[in-house]
Amino acid sequence: MFRSIKKQTAFILLVLVTLLMTMSTALATTYVGSAKSDKFHYTDCRAAQRIKSSNLVYFYSREEALNAGYVPCGICHP
Repeated sequence: MFRSIKKQTAFILLVLVTLLMTMSTALATTYVGSAKSDKFHYTDCRAAQRIKSSNLVYFYSREEALNAGYVPCGICHP
């Protein structure tokens, strides 16, 4: 009985840690781009909201996005 509780607790903790790490990465980024485009955006740009999550590319700075070959969005002008 106690083994199954320990396994369940360990699994829940693992899921929580994974979620927290994912959220901290997303919150720490200021810019996003698409793997299928050359534009980068502020995270709250309406064009950025249309990017599929599987295509999201995160940037921590404007310079990082520019060095990666991305150009500023014409809507939000990052």
